[in-house]
Amino acid sequence: MPPKPKNILYFSTFGNLRWGGQKSLFHLVTRLDKQKYRPYVLLPIDEDFAEALRRQGVEVMIHALPPIGFFNIVLCLASIRYLLRLIDDHEIALMHTDGPRNTLYAGFVSWLKGIPLVFHVRASDRDRYDRIIYRCSDRIILVAGALRNRFNWVTDDTKLIIVYNGVDLSQFECAVKANQDTKKADHTENVLSIVCLSRIEPSKGQIYLIEACAKLNQIQIPFHLLFAGDVSNNEYLSDCQQKAVELKISDQIAFPGHMENILDVLSRTDIFVLPSISGEAFSRAIIEAMAMGKPVVATDVGGAKEAIENGVSGFVVPPGDSDALAERIFALATDENLRQKFGATARQRVEEFFTIEKNVEKTQQVYAELLGGNKP
Repeated sequence: MPPKPKNILYFSTFGNLRWGGQKSLFHLVTRLDKQKYRPYVLLPIDEDFAEALRRQGVEVMIHALPPIGFFNIVLCLASIRYLLRLIDDHEIALMHTDGPRNTLYAGFVSWLKGIPLVFHVRASDRDRYDRIIYRCSDRIILVAGALRNRFNWVTDDTKLIIVYNGVDLSQFECAVKANQDTKKADHTENVLSIVCLSRIEPSKGQIYLIEACAKLNQIQIPFHLLFAGDVSNNEYLSDCQQKAVELKISDQIAFPGHMENILDVLSRTDIFVLPSISGEAFSRAIIEAMAMGKPVVATDVGGAKEAIENGVSGFVVPPGDSDALAERIFALATDENLRQKFGATARQRVEEFFTIEKNVEKTQQVYAELLGGNKP
C-alpha cells in the first residue's frame, strides 16, 4: 500500500490572482504530485485566488494574520492558536510561506510543532525581520540568484535554493501559432505595438518608457504603447499621463488598467518592455512574453539578466535610462528579422529553463529533502 500524501500548508500574502507571486503559487499547488503531496492554502481574504484554487480541488482556509506588535498581542496569539489547530486538524507535515509576516507566524509554529518551514522569497527588498526569518526557516527558495544579495550577510548558502518561476507552455502554444504573421486587430500593420505589463507605480519606471518612446516619434517610427496593469499609485499615473501630454504622444498611449486577456495582448505585441527601476525579483511578465516568442527589453533589476541573454534573446539596459531604452527599442523597431530571431531564442530559453514543470520538480526536491529529515 503506497504511503499517504504529505500535507503541506501554503501561506499567501495576498488574496488576488492578478500578481506574479500568486500566479506562481497557483501553478505550483495545482501541479504537485498528488501521490506525494496534498496542498492546503491559507489566504487573507476570499477573492478570485480562492475561487480558482477551489475549482482545482484545493482546500482553502481564510484567515488574515494581523501585524505583529505589542498592541496586537491578543490578535497575534489568537492567530497562533488558529494555526496550531489547523496543523493538528489537517496533519500538516510542512509549511511554505511567501512573506515576512506569515513566515514569522509560521516560524513560531514550526518551532512549537517541530515541522519544517520553507520561505519562498519573491521580493528583492530587504525586510527588518530577515535575520529572524533566516534562522527559523529550514530552506529559503529564491526566485533568482540576484536575490542572494538580500541575504548578503549569510556566509553559509546551504539554506538558500534558487528555483526560477515557471510558465505553463501549453497555455501559449495556440497563441504563438496564431500570432505568426497575423494582422494586428487594434492597429494598422505599420504601427509598432509596444507593451508593458506591470502595476502602475514609481518603482516600475513607466515614465522612462514614455520618454523613450517619444524619441521614436522624433525619428518617425509610428507606435502604440500599452501599459496594462493595476493602478496602485494614482499620483504616479497622473505624472505619466502628463509626461505623455508634454511629449505630445498621449494619443499613442493607453492605460487600460488590469486586463484579463493577457495572452491575446501579448500575441499582438511587437516588443515587450519592462522598465522597472527597483523592486523586481524575477518578473513573470518577462518570461510570459518570452514564452510567446516576443523580444524583450528590460532594465537590469532583480533577475532580468538571468531570464534574458543580453543581445541574444533580448536586451537588458540600465534602470532609469530612457536613452538606453530608446536605443534598444529602435534597434528592434527597425529590424523585423532581429525581432523574430530574439523572439525565437527567447521561446527556446523558456522551454529550457523556465517551465512550470521544472519549477514544480525543483520545489518538490526541497520538500523531499526536508521531509526525509535532512536539514542544514
